[in-house]
Amino acid sequence: MHVRTNTKETRTATGAVALAAILTGGAAIAGPAVLGTPDQRAVESRALKIFASPEVKEQIAASAHEFANLPQAADDEARRTLHPAVEELAFAAALDAVDDDPQRPKVVWAFTAPRTWLGHTVPGSRWGIDNPDNVYRLIPVDGTSKYEIAVHSHAPGPIQYSFLVYDSWVGEDGRQSHLDTPVGGLRDRDIKVGADGNFVITVDSSPAAGRDNHIQTNERARVLLVRNTFTDWERQEPFEVSVKRLGPPAAKPPTDREVARHAAALLHAATETLVGWEKTGFAAPKTVNTLGKPIARGGGWGYAANGTFRIADDEALVVTLDPLHARYVGFDLTNPWLVSLEHVHGTGSLNNDQVQPNADGTITYVIAARDPGVYNWVSTAGQHAGNVLVRWQAVPEAATADAPAGDAAAGDAAAVNAAAAATAATAVRSVKLVKLDALNAALPADARHVTPAERRALLDQRAAAYAHRYAPATTVARLSRALTVGSR
Repeated sequence: MHVRTNTKETRTATGAVALAAILTGGAAIAGPAVLGTPDQRAVESRALKIFASPEVKEQIAASAHEFANLPQAADDEARRTLHPAVEELAFAAALDAVDDDPQRPKVVWAFTAPRTWLGHTVPGSRWGIDNPDNVYRLIPVDGTSKYEIAVHSHAPGPIQYSFLVYDSWVGEDGRQSHLDTPVGGLRDRDIKVGADGNFVITVDSSPAAGRDNHIQTNERARVLLVRNTFTDWERQEPFEVSVKRLGPPAAKPPTDREVARHAAALLHAATETLVGWEKTGFAAPKTVNTLGKPIARGGGWGYAANGTFRIADDEALVVTLDPLHARYVGFDLTNPWLVSLEHVHGTGSLNNDQVQPNADGTITYVIAARDPGVYNWVSTAGQHAGNVLVRWQAVPEAATADAPAGDAAAGDAAAVNAAAAATAATAVRSVKLVKLDALNAALPADARHVTPAERRALLDQRAAAYAHRYAPATTVARLSRALTVGSR
């Protein structure tokens, strides 16, 4: 987030006041309940009960034991973050299990940080390299039902959005290897939006047959994931999303005990998924302080590159990227268990609206355990080892991870294609481990520096901007200052 001398500073002051009210339990914020819906509260309340059940507690212990046997658990910092990471995974499984009733579907916000809101305190549900720039919502579906999903937008909306159906929640039933491969879905570029910015999506097993905004399911369909991606946390609004199943339920709802058993089974499956990722190096290359080659995301909505960092207190990892003319570039750190690092009150993630680009349009990030006084500091929150994920989304159609679209306007297809064919620039320009006392020599000449006072102002602004996600809700949310320190 840039510190600006005009309207941005005005918005920052306003946001800071709003955050202060939120943190101290001040007056309720009026507005439509975009995320803090009655269904959200109902699912969270039941999930808290399921989370405390003997079945889930027993599986938490078993999962923690399995993670503890992995090589990375030999590190003291990794061991300290292991159990909190398993508990976040367990609460994610509890949310999934409570909402896993496709005959009574609810829209539930998940993969997010701990918070106190809606009258209760909610654990985090982050796992699998969650993206702090996303609002993720889950809707259970099946291949035999018909659904209508109504979407209402508020300007400015997300920079990118998608509605993708997957065949598992966490990789259950042996589906760990293709969690990123959707059964079907719609990207923002596929959706016809009304003049008022609203639209309806139909979901069933029949072909579209001329219907706009239709997602065809099959017998493997389990869950519809709604992604809203933001660059400007302070202003961009999540969609209001509601779901209606056409036809009455044909079966009784599951009991608490059935849901608890299901949650434990989901936690077991999620554990096997993550252990598999760790053993194969899928989540991050085995070679530290590197970034892999970007790969296309399932569903065709972007690219991602993963890597690892291992640094000492007196070191920094300097990473320079080509943004590929993407409207969204996210740079995120996780702990060894793939849970995002502190990103509300710290800079464990930075998107392209939160950085100072280089003169040539590239972006240079500085990963360090302590503040190096550089604007584009990606903070490890004191951690010395973890994972990195870079996301390029809303990329011009002609761009690829190896051939960006160059300087051509995205709307000029011929120019974009010519530029893509002409350039050989790679998405990851460089990754360098340097000593902090030699950092300036490794940075571009125009790299922006900040004072401690400016950093405090930036972090206050960041926390206030994150609180905007709660602002539309008709309640008070208090951000937890005890976030797990170190995705879908």
